[in-house]
Amino acid sequence: MGSQGFKSPALPGPLVVVPLNRFLLEQGFEEIEWSAQDLRTTHLKKTLKAKEGDQVDFGVINGPKGKGRVSWQSSGGVRIKLSWQEDHPPDLIPISILVGLSRPQTCRKIIEQGAALGLKEIIFFSAEKSEPSYANSSLWGGEWRRLLIKGTEQAFSCHLPNFQKLNSLEEAIQTRGSNRPIVRLALDNYEARGPLPQDPFYGEHTIQLAIGPERGWAAKERDFLRQNGFELSHLGKRILRVETAMVAAVGYLSGKYWANL
Repeated sequence: MGSQGFKSPALPGPLVVVPLNRFLLEQGFEEIEWSAQDLRTTHLKKTLKAKEGDQVDFGVINGPKGKGRVSWQSSGGVRIKLSWQEDHPPDLIPISILVGLSRPQTCRKIIEQGAALGLKEIIFFSAEKSEPSYANSSLWGGEWRRLLIKGTEQAFSCHLPNFQKLNSLEEAIQTRGSNRPIVRLALDNYEARGPLPQDPFYGEHTIQLAIGPERGWAAKERDFLRQNGFELSHLGKRILRVETAMVAAVGYLSGKYWANL
């Protein structure tokens, strides 16, 4: 990969130990060294129980996969020699979610689970019924990226969704991540004409899935969605949390895509 050194660049946001399936790096170093205090070192030692000479899985964010050979140091830290494979194509599913700002803890779940599912794009926007203070959460200062990485590591992948936080629904629906035609769907329990379609992939389409904040859509937003080609759809009679609705809807809509892999 061309980069050398013994120290991995710090990742933004707090580093939390989780049952990682792949360590993601910002760059493709040939060697890295983590101190005994680094939580990744603790994870290697206590969770993965990596022994001298063992190989563990690594990846470069939006880049190649690789293996790292573990060498424990007398200081209690670890030095890892890395080897890299060829770049591989993105494994993201062609779904963009547009989510009205909700409580920060809800948004954190959506970011991490959306990355694990492999969404092409995650967009948050200030909806009519969003609490204004949610836009000032520390989540938007960089923690969101760490959550994207965490979800992607858990999914044994390297590719992160595109991410944006915008000021309005109008801005959110104008974003276009590709030249593919778009199928537009919006979750709504009150004025939906029917359930989510079972076969939304008409050829090579991208899906834009709009999900309101915890208090739902305002009447003006429903009208705006319909005027811009969104089909209001439901997930049954039950009222679901925003993060639950996102996971259920994305899984349902991805069925045909997964079947064709």
